[in-house]
Amino acid sequence: MSTQTTDTGMSQEGSVEDLHRAVRDHYDKLVDLYEDLWGEHIHHGYWDLDAPNASRDVAQRRTTQELMRFGGIPQGARVLDSGCGIGASAVMLAADLGCTVEGITLSHEQVRRATEKASAAGVGDRTSFRVLDAMHTDYPDDTFDVVWSMESCELMPDKRAYLAENLRILKPGGRLVVATWTSRDDRLDPKEVKLLRRLYRDFAISHVLPLEHYAKLCGELGYADVRTADWTEHVRATWALSADIVKPLMRDPSYVWKLVRAKGADIFRFLNSVPLMKQAYDKDVMHYGVYTAVKPG
Repeated sequence: MSTQTTDTGMSQEGSVEDLHRAVRDHYDKLVDLYEDLWGEHIHHGYWDLDAPNASRDVAQRRTTQELMRFGGIPQGARVLDSGCGIGASAVMLAADLGCTVEGITLSHEQVRRATEKASAAGVGDRTSFRVLDAMHTDYPDDTFDVVWSMESCELMPDKRAYLAENLRILKPGGRLVVATWTSRDDRLDPKEVKLLRRLYRDFAISHVLPLEHYAKLCGELGYADVRTADWTEHVRATWALSADIVKPLMRDPSYVWKLVRAKGADIFRFLNSVPLMKQAYDKDVMHYGVYTAVKPG
């Protein structure tokens, strides 16, 4: 007799190769659109709960600043920006803290754009970017003072392997600092799992986990001083603003078809998923967590 396992939404579907192909295709095609729609920092913004009217750009910079503080990034640290996107965090780490930053991503177009942005910001001598799988790097043991992961952990199909690799390449006493999409908990109903699966497909990510699962994984792997924080309430306005940006574009058929011709038919599905992400936050399915941990010295 066969048994059917209930889908919890907390595992990768398909092969790692297929996921990596989807990630490369997604970001290589959409790197300019992301920047056009979301600005320099293509990640969530952070708002004070009693000051919700800060601009999106200010809030996005604030997310990086808050994560720097939360992680206790030291001045002049050697940092791996794991899943570096178009380099905005790397630029801030180099400019604000004098860090030397090496960024890695699966997207050739992100490497190109990050290199351009770092040069324009005057930190090209303290930053470098290349294509590399963050779960299987070629760095020697004990290389970095900090591994910084801004909204890239959700892309990793094997979270344990990713955290283990980061532990390996950190110096003793080095710190892992992560901001990532998380799920509310591990008891989602089928409709909630279906919503997550739709978002995974359209945003080319693997899967999310509850924040406490990351703390447990870090402890099991041998990290010390593990700390977590849920920033959901501080970042949820990101998707209301994003939906407001996308709505008028979707009402303009000529714009949509121009994108389809330039980017392919998947762009229509991607734009339609922006309000679905807002729905995931509104329905308390998606959360946003940060965590930090230290490699014992």
